[in-house]
Amino acid sequence: MEFNNSSTSLNDSDYDYGNGSGAVLIKLCEPKTYGELTGICYITICCISLIGNSLLLYGLARFEDLKRVTMLFILCLAVFDLLFTLTLPFWAGWIFGEMACKVFSGTILLGFYSYMMFLTCMTIHRYMAVVHALRTSLLDARRGRLYTHLTCTFVWVASASSSLPEVLYSETETGFMGVSCNLNISKEVELIVNWLQILLFFLIPFLVITFCYARILMTIQSCQMRNREHTVWLILCIVVGFFICWAPYNVTIFLHSLSALWIPSMATFAWEKGLAYAYYVTHIMAYSHCCLNPLIQIFGGVKFRRYLAICLIFCIYFSAYFCCNCCKIPYLRVIVLHDKSNLV
Repeated sequence: MEFNNSSTSLNDSDYDYGNGSGAVLIKLCEPKTYGELTGICYITICCISLIGNSLLLYGLARFEDLKRVTMLFILCLAVFDLLFTLTLPFWAGWIFGEMACKVFSGTILLGFYSYMMFLTCMTIHRYMAVVHALRTSLLDARRGRLYTHLTCTFVWVASASSSLPEVLYSETETGFMGVSCNLNISKEVELIVNWLQILLFFLIPFLVITFCYARILMTIQSCQMRNREHTVWLILCIVVGFFICWAPYNVTIFLHSLSALWIPSMATFAWEKGLAYAYYVTHIMAYSHCCLNPLIQIFGGVKFRRYLAICLIFCIYFSAYFCCNCCKIPYLRVIVLHDKSNLV
């Protein structure tokens, strides 16, 4: 997910910090400041995502019917968010060797590709359920579940296949910020990868999602389908949040690809420096997408707020019960047990 090839628009003798163009771009920012701010952002993203997605998974598994297509897709989004999140703490500096470099590089792209594909599938499912409700209702439940499982399997296989180049060509390199894990490919291959990523995993899904939601909103307004509004708006919030996170990053990749094609107006140091700062900001925005799904589900959905409240209540009760046992406060222990019995 980083710029990984050499940038010949800069003087390599003046900036000899490694072969990856991601490193060339980032080194134009202050390395110390970059490392500190990135570490803070990654820690914040990890904490919010781990807690939020774990609560979301528990709420889905404990209280929801996972035979419903929408709930199954949201469950898959939460799983891929966790996969994506678990790789973030390891990118500050690489000490785990080349094999781990390949695995983690593939995992982070697996999380991104699958998230985009599941988001598109969720939107298409909502489109069919709202715009073509009669045709969808003729589908029996067993066949609908079969289609859902086939869709999930296809997304897993397609995402894993798309992330294979990252697994095969990722290598450890020693640069200006120590040992790093980068994609070692030629400039021509990098351009192809960047353009395919923008086209297949951002532009086409965005056009499909935009078309589907335009038709969905028109249908809801014309037919006054109030019972479907909440689910549609919830998924729409996820899509809009994802676009806000990933659109700037993909634009930055696009501009980097243009400068790599030796467009004269872009082959300047000032342009590369501006692109470096843009990459620094937009890649953190992009990585923060793993926090969106749980936040939208928990604070935008009434049921998930109720699940969160139940989880917090039980956490408080069990914490108080544990503390009372440790501190040997019998009166408080009786109160806790009494309140817990009333809750049940």
